[in-house]
Amino acid sequence: MYKAFQLIISSLFIFISSSLKSDENIKKIFSYLENFSSLKSDFIQINNNGNILTGKIFLSRPGKIRIEYNENPLVVISDGKKVATVNKKLKNVTFYSLNDIPIKMLLYKDFDLNTIKILNYREKDNNLFLNLTENKFAEQGFVEIIFEKNPFQMKKWTLISNDQSKTEILLNNLEFNSKIEKNKFDISEEDPRNQLWRN
Repeated sequence: MYKAFQLIISSLFIFISSSLKSDENIKKIFSYLENFSSLKSDFIQINNNGNILTGKIFLSRPGKIRIEYNENPLVVISDGKKVATVNKKLKNVTFYSLNDIPIKMLLYKDFDLNTIKILNYREKDNNLFLNLTENKFAEQGFVEIIFEKNPFQMKKWTLISNDQSKTEILLNNLEFNSKIEKNKFDISEEDPRNQLWRN
């Protein structure tokens, strides 16, 4: 579940530096996504088996992100140096390097154009559809991102795996450049382990 969300949100941001940015609609997307320092949103996640999860995402550039789920005790946090997946129920924490996970792409404004592969781009009625993948994670599948043209806004992200399973993400109450408390990205505040077992 977490890996699926990683790929979705990272792929959302890596495409804005692609060669398609010469298209007027892509220019709108570029402007919409590139020029912000923070982001927060509610989300609805629909898994391939029909299960529905909800939660909230917080992002603060450079390097910080927090993903909270309402239905389970999982919290994902990057403090700008490392990423931690915290399970409060099991009282454990798993750490990752920022360099080893795809969400690093959305935490900074510099993108590597050599890592992106655009699979398809089309328009239908009032919607824009973009299918893409990152070379490093191409074996996992691709992402379809849907924007509404008028009014211009993100509507939906869908991760389609190579086995044709999919995970859908819908954003609600998306806000850019609003103030986010610093402690949202403090891993130690969420670490449920005994102090003796912490690094």
